[in-house]
Amino acid sequence: MLCPMRPLLASLLLIVTSSAVATVPAAQNYSDQVAKLSDIQQRAVMRRAILDGGQYCRQVLSTHRQGPYKNLVMWTAHCAKGGDYAVYIGPDGSAQVRPCADLAKLKLPVCQLPPARP
Repeated sequence: MLCPMRPLLASLLLIVTSSAVATVPAAQNYSDQVAKLSDIQQRAVMRRAILDGGQYCRQVLSTHRQGPYKNLVMWTAHCAKGGDYAVYIGPDGSAQVRPCADLAKLKLPVCQLPPARP
């Protein structure tokens, strides 16, 4: 499900920086901004994207920047009570969210989840 970034998510991204190298694809720029956020801010960004995507996640326990997929950048999020999700950041700042369990049948890269934080 494609969802536009909410103002909270966009403002979190603007905390880091608004400058970007022109030769880097736009999806990479947004992903780089998320990567520069603190751990708690990254988890908040991923949770917001998951909720905006119509999925349930009580709390994101860990995130991982998995890498590029086509013109998107794939992140994974491990949720407490809600499951594991792939969050694809698009070149326009949008996010597509898919449950990790569905990726194989959609022929998408499988989630490489980090261990959950205590």
